[in-house]
Amino acid sequence: MFAKDEEGIDKKLARNIKRIRMERGMTQKDLADAMGSIEQSVSKFERAISAPSAKAIMQLCEALQVTPNDLYLNDADWRSWQSEKLEHQDHSVNGLADHIEMVQKMFAEAELARKAGDDKLERATLDQIIQMYMWTNDHFRDVAHLLDRRYVTEYLDKMEKETRDSMINNTN
Repeated sequence: MFAKDEEGIDKKLARNIKRIRMERGMTQKDLADAMGSIEQSVSKFERAISAPSAKAIMQLCEALQVTPNDLYLNDADWRSWQSEKLEHQDHSVNGLADHIEMVQKMFAEAELARKAGDDKLERATLDQIIQMYMWTNDHFRDVAHLLDRRYVTEYLDKMEKETRDSMINNTN
């Protein structure tokens, strides 16, 4: 799963501490303060002059809001690990992209059916989309409320336009 490299673990750790600290917009002093340590310790960790103790690793993780994996993996391995972690989440960017692609494909099928004059296929395809989102009575209630609000808003817009047009016509 992870690539082998010649760089030692202390160098990876040092580079990652510095990279993550800088990504967070922190100075060495900020990080030391957050760890309850001194700036020189952070400097030594980042230059791989001394390795942090297990306790210091946990303090680094807490201060930087990362996991030990974030500190120890090299860049390529870290990116691979992050990618795998995201792919296995219930709500991921990849999951959203897949959902968007699936629904837009269905909308395209409905549009092609409409252009072909096949009202039955268009309705069936749109009904599939609607059914994806309406699995409980609460969803039906939400859709009914949304449609009612849409009707009332459109009605009010037309009423305002008619009133305005009437006022304009009466001043002429």
